[in-house]
This record gives sequence, C-alpha cells and structure tokens, in this order.
Amino acid sequence: MAEKTAAKKETLKGQANKEEATTAKAEVKTEAKKETAPETKTETHTGQAKVAKKFIQYTKKENKKKSKEAVALQKSVLNKKHTPVFRGRFGKKNIRRKSIAKWDKWRKPHGIDLDKGLQHGFRPKIGYRRHVEFRFIHPSGYKEVLVCNMNDLAKIDPKVEAIRISATMGKRKRNILVAKANEKGVWILN
Repeated sequence: MAEKTAAKKETLKGQANKEEATTAKAEVKTEAKKETAPETKTETHTGQAKVAKKFIQYTKKENKKKSKEAVALQKSVLNKKHTPVFRGRFGKKNIRRKSIAKWDKWRKPHGIDLDKGLQHGFRPKIGYRRHVEFRFIHPSGYKEVLVCNMNDLAKIDPKVEAIRISATMGKRKRNILVAKANEKGVWILN
C-alpha cells in the first residue's frame, strides 16, 4: 500500500514539473514574440516578404465652447421661416397630409404633376437658394470650410468658421491636423 502511494506522489511531482516547464516555455515564446512584433513578416504567394503595418489610432477632436457669433447664427437659422415642400399630386387629397411622414417629402414632379399649384403643396419659384444671411451656414452656426492641408487650416477664423476635413486625407496627416485644430480652438465637423 505504501508503495502505491509513493508511486502516485512521484507521478504527481512529475506532472507538476512538466506543467512548470511548459509554462516557462510559453513565457519565453511570448517574450520573443513581443520583441519581434513590429517587424512581423508574412510570406506571400509570389515569394516576397510583406511587412505588417502598425495601427495608428485617431486623434480625438475637442470641440470647444461655441463663440457668440456662432450661437447667434445657429438661433437665426433654426428660427427661419419654413416654406412648404412640393409633395406632388400623389394619392387622394384627404389622405395626403403633411402630418403623415410619407407625404411630407419632396417628390420630383413628372408629367401630370407639373401643375404645381399651392393647393398641391408649393409652387417652386425661380431659384431655390437660401437667404443670403443663411447661405453656407452649417446648422451648428459656423460657416463650413473644407480643409485639405495645413495651409488651409492657417486661414481659418475660429470664431466664425468650422472645418470639414477632406475625405482623401490619410490618417497620419489627419491626426496632425486635428491636433493643430484643437490647439487653435477650431470647431471640427467630421
């Protein structure tokens, strides 16, 4: 009986030693991987080595408190008179109401709908431009300006203008531009 218990103890010790050895090997492998991580290479089907790119995180935009001019413009844009939209002569008049979302949309007039009388919604006038004071104004209250590089950012007036960063700009340059805009206190729309 004593021999069996001694044999069991030896096997348990052997298993514990094996587990310790495998964990030590795993730790050594992970340390080796950490050291070589930035230079990971994968073999392509053409035989050329391909270097994996490092992930670049976006810089967070910090929109500061709005200027007085922007707040005033935002209020005036929101309070401007809303003219009805031509919804077309689609459906029966007693069903076609602005309160129903389906009918409160712009429909392009075709053929029979070219009679755009006031009884059918709204008769469009010559030109569809906004009033001069609201033209090119974003709902945030700032004048929207497209920025493609650092020179465009230098010309921005942070009290009146907000920037929209070009979609063609890469992540690295965008991060630099966002950091400069945050320093300058410029409002970023996208």
